[in-house]
Amino acid sequence: MKKIVMMLLGIAATINVMAVTYTAKAIVTLTSTSGFSCQLTLRQSNDYAALDGSELSMIGRKIALYAVNGTTPLQIAKAADLSDVKLGLMTDASTDYTITVSSVEGETLYIWDGTSASYALTEGAVYNFTATADQTDEARFAIKKTPLPTAPEFCFRNNELTVNGHAGESLVIASKEGLEIENVASLPATYSKNLSAYNGRYIVTLNSVAYQIDVNPAVTEVVVVP
Repeated sequence: MKKIVMMLLGIAATINVMAVTYTAKAIVTLTSTSGFSCQLTLRQSNDYAALDGSELSMIGRKIALYAVNGTTPLQIAKAADLSDVKLGLMTDASTDYTITVSSVEGETLYIWDGTSASYALTEGAVYNFTATADQTDEARFAIKKTPLPTAPEFCFRNNELTVNGHAGESLVIASKEGLEIENVASLPATYSKNLSAYNGRYIVTLNSVAYQIDVNPAVTEVVVVP
C-alpha cells in the first residue's frame, strides 16, 4: 500500500512539473552610475493568463524598472503572453543607466526604447542609455516579441526626407537648376526635412552620392529607398 501511495505521489509530482511550461524567462537589472539598482523578473508560461505578478515596493526607492499592470508596478511579471508589456522607469539623476540581462530561458524577447532602439534579452547582454533626473516614465520602454524594425537609411515619403545612420556626413539638397535649399555640413544621427513648400525635381547629395527625388505637395506615399 505504501508503495502504491508513493507511486501516485510521484506521478502527481511529474504531472505538476509537466504542467509548468516556461517559454520565456529573464532577469533584467537596471543600474545607474549613482550606484542604485533594481531587478525585473519576466516569466512567460502557459500557466498564467493575464499579466500578473509581485508588486514592486516604491517606498524609499531611488530608481526602478518595472512592468506596468494598470496602476500596479510589478517586480516579477508573469503572463502567458509577454508580446506587448509596458515598462515603467523611475530615475534619480540625469546620468547614464545600464541594463543587464541574465537567467534567460526560452525564446528571445526584446525591450523597445521608444522608436529609436530595441534590445534583445539574451544571456549576458548589456545595454546603456541616458535619462533625466526625477522622472517616472511609463511610455518609453516596452517588452515585445520582435525587434524594432530598422529604419531605412534614406527615405522620401509624403514629401518628407529622412536620413538615418549618417552622422557627421554632409548633405546638400538642390533643385535640378542648382539652387540650394539645404546644406548641412555634419548630419545628426537622424535628420529630417519637410519639402512640401517646394515642387519639382531635386537632387540630394549625401556624402558625394547623388539621389534624385520628385517633390509634389499634392502627391503622398512616394517612397525612395536607395
